[in-house]
Amino acid sequence: MNGSAQVNQDPTRRNGRGAVRDLLEQSERVRDDLRAVVEAATRLTRGWQGLVRDRMERRPYATLAAAAGVGYVLGGGVPTTLLRVLVGVGGRIAVERLMAEVVSGPGTG
Repeated sequence: MNGSAQVNQDPTRRNGRGAVRDLLEQSERVRDDLRAVVEAATRLTRGWQGLVRDRMERRPYATLAAAAGVGYVLGGGVPTTLLRVLVGVGGRIAVERLMAEVVSGPGTG
C-alpha cells in the first residue's frame, strides 16, 4: 500500500470537504464572537464616557485629580516597593473586614 491509501483509511482523519466545512463554521463562530466582543466594548466605552462626562460636569476638579492620579500610577510613577506595601496593607484590611463580617454573622454590620 502506498502512503495516500493509508491516510484515507485512517478513521480519525476527515475528507477534504468536511475539514474545510468545519474550518468555515469555526471561522464564522469566531467572527460572530468577535463582533459580540466589539459591540460589548463599544457599549462599555460609551458607558464610561457618559460616567466621566457626568462626573466632569458635577465635580470637575475632583475628576481631573482622579484622572491625574490614575495616569500617574499607570505611568509607573509609584515605586514598586511602595505599591507592594500598599497592596499588602489593603489586602490585610480587606481580609480583616471579611473575617469580622463572617464571625459577626450576616446582617449585623
